[in-house]
Amino acid sequence: MVRLASNRIAWTYTDDAGTAYRVAAMKSVTDQAKLGGSAAASTVPVKPPNVHMRRLSVRCAAIGVTRTVPIYSGAAAILTPAETVNLNAEVAGTEDTHSFVNDQATPVFIIPERHPRKSPITTQAT
Repeated sequence: MVRLASNRIAWTYTDDAGTAYRVAAMKSVTDQAKLGGSAAASTVPVKPPNVHMRRLSVRCAAIGVTRTVPIYSGAAAILTPAETVNLNAEVAGTEDTHSFVNDQATPVFIIPERHPRKSPITTQAT
């Protein structure tokens, strides 16, 4: 397959409370209608930094690569077991498009909105 274009567009992310925010998303991925969300109007507020987007790990067994993708709404098609999404990945120095799956053979790991982004180690030994 040919590499997906990296054009960015305004997209709507809906949080767990139902509040819609405008985020940047890769058009070639959102066009697949797998990650939820919809095109964002300029009137939709920008997502504040304290709102962490939920994410899902997907895997391409053919190349042995795992990717984390944003889930723009709770009704995203990729949340269905065995659903796939095409993403760019580099193999042997060449970046190309590969099919990544929500693989039920391994645990599905959804990173919730409230997932801490800090390291559990907060102090250094002296």
